[in-house]
Amino acid sequence: MPSRASQPPMDRWFSSERAMGIGASVLIGVVTVTTWSTAWSDWNLYRTRKQYGENANRLSEAYLISGSLGIVAGLALLAAAVVFIVWLWRVRWNAEMFCRGAHRYSRGWVLGCWLVPVVNLWYPKQVVDDVMAASDPGTDPLTPELKDIPGTRLAWAWWLTWVAGLVTGNIVQRGVLAGASQLGDLRTNVILSSVSALFTTAAAVFAVILIQRIDELQTRRPWVPWWAVGTPHSGYQPPAR
Repeated sequence: MPSRASQPPMDRWFSSERAMGIGASVLIGVVTVTTWSTAWSDWNLYRTRKQYGENANRLSEAYLISGSLGIVAGLALLAAAVVFIVWLWRVRWNAEMFCRGAHRYSRGWVLGCWLVPVVNLWYPKQVVDDVMAASDPGTDPLTPELKDIPGTRLAWAWWLTWVAGLVTGNIVQRGVLAGASQLGDLRTNVILSSVSALFTTAAAVFAVILIQRIDELQTRRPWVPWWAVGTPHSGYQPPAR
């Protein structure tokens, strides 16, 4: 459902979210490290199965390592997701004051877009697209619809690599949960886990750049709410075209 800024959001003012963005970026880096550690654990499990066959002690140790690193990776991802969503929620507030334009989704979707199956494959990118469009100093504060502003290549790169890593990672996770023990299945897990780590690393790099870009846009744009544009002493000067 489109979110129309028909009434000024008077319950808060602009705020710099640089500290929150740095926190999210650090946690995203931690997720990258844990993703590679789980890829290594999948390789270790495959190597152990190949080298020691059905040796129960060796396999139990390898499965324990794999399961433990999987838990750590899951906790790291949860922490990064929480901080990133809080950051996104806050920069969305700023965006709503920078520009009157309707966001494609209401503010509740800043959280919900990640949780609802299927739509979580494209809603989050559109939420970020609208935030970037509204934050851009070149966007007219009275622009009616943000969806008419094309998304950036950076947002596309971030989202496509994230989805690719997510899909391949979920395939690996299903194999682990199903107790894959055959050598061929474990080899497939190793390949997919490595591919997922590569995509996740790329997505992490793009996500950190994206966070920095939005912070830069919101810092460069005059902190003048759209409803004050054109009033005396507002301080807003439209950028030269």
